[in-house]
Amino acid sequence: MLIFKKKIYKKNNFLSLKQFEEHEKYFYFYNNSLNNYLNKNNIKVKNKFELIDFLHDLPEYEKNYLSNLLGNNLNHEYYFNNISFDKINCFGEISNFINYNFNNYENFKFNFIKNFLNFNGWGWVIINNNNLCMLKTYENNNPMFPISLGGFNSIPIICIDLHEHSYFLDYLTNKKKYIENFLNSINWFEVENRLQNYFLNK
Repeated sequence: MLIFKKKIYKKNNFLSLKQFEEHEKYFYFYNNSLNNYLNKNNIKVKNKFELIDFLHDLPEYEKNYLSNLLGNNLNHEYYFNNISFDKINCFGEISNFINYNFNNYENFKFNFIKNFLNFNGWGWVIINNNNLCMLKTYENNNPMFPISLGGFNSIPIICIDLHEHSYFLDYLTNKKKYIENFLNSINWFEVENRLQNYFLNK
């Protein structure tokens, strides 16, 4: 069984408890659905990432079904893990990479909002060939998926959920404010760890 570590909620300026719990329901649903699928088909893996390679050998229908479950699960896990209910300033190598690729942090924030404001799906900052870039995935595709499955063969560094269920209770149609508050609530320790793992596994 694949289990995710539940995030402990703290009062904050980003998400209300009601919004957080409403969004978390999606994660629970897809986590349970993925585990039910694995149990039903007697598929045993140590972690979710092994399932990405497993997808290649499935018939088309099964491939699409499992990639949807897996993508939704991975995406929500990336999202919840890279938000913080405490204020954390950008630091470390990720700070250097942001300055190198976007000139400065304020320019990074400007481009982040501009890229994702009018999109309904998932927003990502990924690293590929030692460069950071922003991209979007539709439905439940994950950047780690191969191109044939709607991915980019790239490593996610930051993930934001841009579907209405992630913000509507708190922000209604003010999506810009949601994105701005997300940028002030990033868990930079988690992001730095993802970047360091990328270097280790190159």
